Amino acid sequence: MSTIGTVLEEMQNVCMKVNAEEYDSFVQLLKADRRFFFTGEGRSGFVAKAIAMRLMHSGKTVYVVGETTTPAIKEKDILIVLSGSGKTAQALNISESAHRAGATVFMITTNEEALQLPFMSGGMRIPAATKYRLVGEPETIQPLGNQFDQAAHLVMDAAIIDSLAEGKTNEELRKKHSNLE
Repeated sequence: MSTIGTVLEEMQNVCMKVNAEEYDSFVQLLKADRRFFFTGEGRSGFVAKAIAMRLMHSGKTVYVVGETTTPAIKEKDILIVLSGSGKTAQALNISESAHRAGATVFMITTNEEALQLPFMSGGMRIPAATKYRLVGEPETIQPLGNQFDQAAHLVMDAAIIDSLAEGKTNEELRKKHSNLE
């Protein structure tokens, strides 16, 4: 049980250090009446899918890059990119392609420099440890990029809650939940 306590303490420390302005810009982006596309590799990709699903439940049109039913991204669409390192080749290639198509590209990463790339429209830095254990990253008992992926999931879930139209109830979201189970 002490491991659970340590992980929870790490999550609180990391999540509470997210820049408020970056978080608010993400919340505002989620309020947009536009199509959303999500991408990420490995565990970050799983987190991207989980957040895409929840955003769909909130009433948005949402796609996951790489799925067979995902349409072409276009001008005014929004691409949300999860990459702990901010250096994942496929995530950067997808980001650049989306930018060329005229989409807004928003990255969630630990890497401040990645947010400055010319094809990024904005981003949010999660001050978490990655698999690389770079100088300046927080200590963690967790392996690889667990700390980033967990913190990104928590922060993005909170942002969806903050983006919901006032009065939107759990019942309304549940109506969008899969009923083929």
